[in-house]
Amino acid sequence: MAGGIASKFGIRYFTDRFFSYSSKDDLWHEESRLPEDLHHAALVSCNDRLFLVGGFNGSYRHVWKMRDRVYEYVDHKWVELTNLPQPQAEGVLTCHEGQIHLVSGQSPRSEKNSERHHHIEVSRHLVWEPSSTKWESAAPMPLPRNSAAGGWASNQLIITGGRNAACNFNATHIYDKKEDRWRDAKPLPLPQAGTASVSVDDGIIVFGGEIFVPKSGVFKNVWRYSLSKDEWTPMPDMPTPRHGIGAGKIGNKVYAVGGATAPGGNGTTDVNEMLEI
Repeated sequence: MAGGIASKFGIRYFTDRFFSYSSKDDLWHEESRLPEDLHHAALVSCNDRLFLVGGFNGSYRHVWKMRDRVYEYVDHKWVELTNLPQPQAEGVLTCHEGQIHLVSGQSPRSEKNSERHHHIEVSRHLVWEPSSTKWESAAPMPLPRNSAAGGWASNQLIITGGRNAACNFNATHIYDKKEDRWRDAKPLPLPQAGTASVSVDDGIIVFGGEIFVPKSGVFKNVWRYSLSKDEWTPMPDMPTPRHGIGAGKIGNKVYAVGGATAPGGNGTTDVNEMLEI
């Protein structure tokens, strides 16, 4: 878990703290801090290397300054490797066959980049080989969105949910790497955004999320998608409904960590709940 929004004495702030979790000991360990305070940055593990991409920072008056930096955690410190072609955040960041894919999310509309309304959803799909400094373009996402979730099954990238400024989405799209094209798939049963996900055999599992329109709330729902069946199946609800979660899979156990129990940045929590699959 790296960066994010935390709370002290009821006051929210952005953090540069970075923690690792040992499932064997059920203990958290604090690691070296990020180079800057960041929220909504994306972490991905790829071939035993850990990368952090994008996100936002800024003062309390300008909290949505979007970043374009790419860092790697090497020898207990963060090293800046390269930059995105332009700032991009709240997309889906994954690793497949040694390549990192960043799909959709938001980017600045213009040179202005400090307020929420300065950004807009993009369909951009970027691919990066960590041995290179250059990001390449792949087939764009059919539905631009932010705060979606996704993961790989076989050679297919499944992305579902998310939102724009007007509404949440339940649309699911699948990217075929070999053909470099997207296709429609069965929609998520509920329009969840701000979710977390992990890849499992033949699909993904999606956790939690939030919604603002028509009524604000936080989801406890968990769903499993089967690529071969094009089918969503309900899983046990999270005991603590949350959005903005971190998720990871160790063996047959999936962990849903942190997040917030109320819509927006309110109700940040340190809860860590496990689902055995």
